[in-house]
Amino acid sequence: MPEVERHHAIATFRDGSELATPWWRVRSGADGPDLLVLAAQHGNEVQGAEVIRRFMGECAEGLLCGTAWLVPFANLPAIRHRRNSILLGPEEKGTDRHRAHNINGQWPGDPEGNDVQRLAHALHEEIVRHASHVIDLHCWNKFWATATLATDDGGESRRMGEVAGTRFTWWRPAAAVDPPAQVRDVVMARGGAGMAVEFAGQYVMVEREVQTGLRTVTNVAKMLGMLPGEPELPPDTGIAVTDDTTVVVEAQCSGLFVQAPDLQLEDRVEAEQSLGHIIRDDGLATEEIVAPVGGWLWRFGSHRPDPDVSLADQHPYSQPGDPMASIVTG
Repeated sequence: MPEVERHHAIATFRDGSELATPWWRVRSGADGPDLLVLAAQHGNEVQGAEVIRRFMGECAEGLLCGTAWLVPFANLPAIRHRRNSILLGPEEKGTDRHRAHNINGQWPGDPEGNDVQRLAHALHEEIVRHASHVIDLHCWNKFWATATLATDDGGESRRMGEVAGTRFTWWRPAAAVDPPAQVRDVVMARGGAGMAVEFAGQYVMVEREVQTGLRTVTNVAKMLGMLPGEPELPPDTGIAVTDDTTVVVEAQCSGLFVQAPDLQLEDRVEAEQSLGHIIRDDGLATEEIVAPVGGWLWRFGSHRPDPDVSLADQHPYSQPGDPMASIVTG
């Protein structure tokens, strides 16, 4: 049977206090990949933590080879702060002033740096430096569909992206990042492989998203031979998101956007299908919003930048040019 261990990575902060970040290691007892899965680098991106908890259970029962390194609370101070990073205040957006406190850009960390850099260093030295493969779990705003962020390196990273099983895949070229700053770039710079997943919705746990994430990390583990069976790839998954295949639907008038009640992210829509309507504020007429093309709902709902930071940015009042939806035709 696989062996499950619980450990703590200890970071010493500038004021002399210590933070103990809990994590799991599941050992199969046989040689194989060192798969790192971590979540909640940002304190409002929490869905991946439950994905990891469930994945740990699968590894504990059936890990065939290698070791799973599982970190559900990568940035515990930000989680306790209930915001993206530790210095952000209410409805404050991540600006350049906060860049050095965004752990997602601070790997492999610095033992003499700020507290976030010290935290990244502690996690790197105890966990990340051992990884041959990494899956970095994030959440973006609820108006964007879940997607795999994959790297087309022609090798293991490409294979990970191909078996992820999410509706959408956003590929990036296999260009070296110098110096590496994100955790997957650090692993890949050492010759490893990696990918990220962005779930739809921050601050919340959504069962559909958690199930998607569990399937994704399990698929990768199966592809690596760490779990039994073959990756499960539902129909119409792995759809590549590109500028050429994405059509943005914009408001042509001002008013309140009312989404079609039978539609949600990732749904298939056909050309001329209703996406909802706008109640115009200049005369109370109803302006129908229709899909100009057939495809898959990649973004859906009237919103402004950073809508999961500010409730005002989620408000359905729309003005000409505001996005109502994005449809991927591929």
